[in-house]
Amino acid sequence: MAAVAVLAELRLRDGHREKICVKVENNLSCLINGIHQLNADASRLLSELVERENLRGACAEQGQEEEESDEEEESDEEEEEEPQNSQPQPPAKRSRT
Repeated sequence: MAAVAVLAELRLRDGHREKICVKVENNLSCLINGIHQLNADASRLLSELVERENLRGACAEQGQEEEESDEEEESDEEEEEEPQNSQPQPPAKRSRT
């Protein structure tokens, strides 16, 4: 009898592909367990990718924050705050068509 497996493929932004394969026996309960295992493996892989992206983003944001803080100091000096004269209004009702 041929081996049975549950497969998943994740395509990353850069085009790289991650394949996940879980071998299962040829009955329903093993298939269900295999799908749960596949889900757990995919979640773990995606969590790792999110952590890497967050680390990259944190490094990039740190550099941008330094640049933005300099720009904000300059723009704060130039801008004068004007009080708002308008009253907050509820959104307009939509007519049914």
